[in-house]
Amino acid sequence: MRFALTAAVLLLTPLSANAQRPLLPIEHVNSAEFGWLQKPVLASRVLDDFAQPATWKFSGTGTLSFPQQLALGDMRSLRVELQMFRNAPAPNRARLSSVNLQRAFPNEDWSGYNRLSLWVRPDFAGIPVLPLQLVLHNDGAVKVPDRYDREGTHFITFARNGWQQVVWEIEPLARDRVTRLEIGYFVNRMLAGADDHVAFEIGRLELQKVDPDVHTGWVTGANKIAFSHSGYQSGSSKSAIASALPAQSFELVSVQDIAFGETVLRKPIATVQTRNGTFQQMDFSEIQTPGSYVLRAGGITSKPFAIGNEVWKSSIWKTLNFFYGNRCGDDIPGVHGIDHLDWFATHDSTRITMSGGWHDAGDLSQGLINTGEATYAMFALADKLAARGDDPALTARLVEEAKWGLDWVLRVRFPGGYRIGFGPHNYWSNNIAGDADDRVVAAKNNPNVNYIASAAAAIGYRMLKDREPALAARALRVAREDWAFAIVGIEGPSTWHTPAFAASRMELAGVGITASLELFAATGEARYRDKAVELARVVMASQQVARVGSVFPLSGFFYTGPDRDTIFHQFHKASDQAPIVALSQLVHALPDHPEWMQWYATIARYAEYQKRGATTTAPYHVLPAYVYRLADSVQVPDSGGRYLEKQDQYAAQVRAGLPMGDGWFLRAFPVWFQRRGNYGVLLSQSKALSTASRLRGDSAGLDLAQQQAQWVVGRNPFVQSTMYGEGYDWAQQYSVSSADFVGSLPVGMQSRGTTDLPYWPSQNTYVYKEVWVHSSSRWLWLMEDLLPVAAARNATSLTALTFNSTTSADGTITMKLIVTGTGVHRYELRTDNLRGTTVAQTVTLRNGVPTTLVWTAKRVRADTPYTAVVIEDGNVTRTRELFAQ
Repeated sequence: MRFALTAAVLLLTPLSANAQRPLLPIEHVNSAEFGWLQKPVLASRVLDDFAQPATWKFSGTGTLSFPQQLALGDMRSLRVELQMFRNAPAPNRARLSSVNLQRAFPNEDWSGYNRLSLWVRPDFAGIPVLPLQLVLHNDGAVKVPDRYDREGTHFITFARNGWQQVVWEIEPLARDRVTRLEIGYFVNRMLAGADDHVAFEIGRLELQKVDPDVHTGWVTGANKIAFSHSGYQSGSSKSAIASALPAQSFELVSVQDIAFGETVLRKPIATVQTRNGTFQQMDFSEIQTPGSYVLRAGGITSKPFAIGNEVWKSSIWKTLNFFYGNRCGDDIPGVHGIDHLDWFATHDSTRITMSGGWHDAGDLSQGLINTGEATYAMFALADKLAARGDDPALTARLVEEAKWGLDWVLRVRFPGGYRIGFGPHNYWSNNIAGDADDRVVAAKNNPNVNYIASAAAAIGYRMLKDREPALAARALRVAREDWAFAIVGIEGPSTWHTPAFAASRMELAGVGITASLELFAATGEARYRDKAVELARVVMASQQVARVGSVFPLSGFFYTGPDRDTIFHQFHKASDQAPIVALSQLVHALPDHPEWMQWYATIARYAEYQKRGATTTAPYHVLPAYVYRLADSVQVPDSGGRYLEKQDQYAAQVRAGLPMGDGWFLRAFPVWFQRRGNYGVLLSQSKALSTASRLRGDSAGLDLAQQQAQWVVGRNPFVQSTMYGEGYDWAQQYSVSSADFVGSLPVGMQSRGTTDLPYWPSQNTYVYKEVWVHSSSRWLWLMEDLLPVAAARNATSLTALTFNSTTSADGTITMKLIVTGTGVHRYELRTDNLRGTTVAQTVTLRNGVPTTLVWTAKRVRADTPYTAVVIEDGNVTRTRELFAQ
């Protein structure tokens, strides 16, 4: 029976939709799939010609037939017709129409082949896409699928009808005793419309042998050049990497119309030996002229890439396209109409429709954490662009998309701080409240969720107060309320009753600082400032200040809280940026606070930890994941747990990292089990680095942050851009509910097994290849720092500052500031882990005559880095820093 809408049912709909826009077109000629189909087939073997129906086992809610009519010339095929359920759900556990095909093989050895090929003809209407799941089974010494049901599972998503060839490189998979191949599908629509139908045909199943793509490790394939497909920003370092090019030198060639074919640089290729292998490096950092270029070496020519200040703009537009395609509750052309009006958030007897915001990932889930963080990132990037004043169209587009998320943040909430941190969903419903395909999610009270909501609403107020005052005022009211709910949830009386997505105490403090400072900026009220300062002490007390590890010493990483008994680790969703972004905001907001130098030093230690760690992944310099201890394996349940954890496998993964000495290890990838994919971690850490580097005026740190983005878009061992539709050789991702959208990012690269080696096979499966708005929101937030500033740092000052130091045999550190300029200026020295003379000095400068100011000090703790900062005229944007391990 359908329920009647009463006063207790808040069937609120999203803000009126913006004008429809077409999704960005997919240029398949630049895709990995296009390239795979061009590979020469070196050998082949027919696995099934579909002449013997008895070889196929079928089950599910549908019918199997073998058409007599041949297709594509002489090709036989099978056809599966799905039963559509229109008045009641399917009579199975999932309540969705599904089918499974199995083709048995008698322990066959397929080792001489490395690719499966088949032809598929989808025939569907009423759903955006038709995804098929292929599962390869091997019963040799190495089992396939693996214990996580990831290895050996491959999804292909079809967005159009008609015959299409599909190839799957199975080079990484054990295939010495293949027992069967499965093909499965479920309709992610519980109650079908009158005209909905789903069927598919399969033909010409064969094994093939091709030259495979590189899938494991740091070394690139033969005749491959790993470069940033989006390009290189002027002023940053610029290099490409190869492993086996038959050349001693390289050329950088212009492909601009005005200078097409002109060689602008010719240099030797450098041979680089690192712990990860031997590499060839092509460095062309000296080229700053904007334009389009290719690299040539040993008869190999790269595809074109850009140099200039706008190289990341394309990825921003494309990321916004992905968010637009993933809107819930909007009419997206070619994907879906207004959807999920019969999906409800509930609290006590009240319901609010969940429709709105953005679908979370490859499924159709939704929640405040991802929607709130994406909203904040869009507004923050729009704020930076508005300050630059050079791209009003992109600024307006960011604000428009951010408002779509803000509407959901302001609307889907209940009294007392109850919100939907995360709500799972995996099918398209019919928008009719009260029938069998309704879905409900109970709201819970979580301070992390409320802090995120508060920060998103508060920055929304800041960005909209002049554009849309009424909406801004509503956002500020909600930001105040959610901030108060977060405080009550943490300090009591306790209302925090869900562990789901609960942040560590350190992480929660960082998110809380940002929310507090946004409200302080909006209102000027001291309670928000004071709470931010209070929470900063939690963050600082959670840092490893002294160096650990006798072989590769490090300091600056974080623990989960001030007790410092558990190192802060993530393996999926991550907020590693939270403490650094928060402290940076404090440094800017409260320049005269007595704890200012402690905040600054905490930031500097973490950034230097990141920079030193990145040397271990040379020549890519991708940020390592975390420091680990073997002793921490006891924290793993060893019973399998939620993610099938095992203590011995935890220890094996730790040992695969870089030994730091004394039981400490540094891993490039997180220790993880069933759920893998590291862009949540990597891009969160990249945001921390870029924020710290902007604050410190650290060009090397910003350059390293650029390299993290470059890794994502092609400067990686697989020579693939992993942003769909950006650059080249991007492959289909796990987006089985909606479609492939230009601009999507997956959960991210993984490591293989218990190793610490990059692994990026062609198989497409969750979660590492699943599209995810979390990765995309971190990308947008990172771009806030990677876009060049409107003017160079300190360009408006009339002085030039040089700060250096020397250390004598007795440990005395002499710090010298050399100043050139005019006028009267005051220089204040602030230090951490130093004792000595720090009296501010005032000087009168004469034009062109350098003046030297001197301070002396000694280190307090020998095992701890020190930081010293000179501030000119009380302006914290006019600083020079000394940092020493």
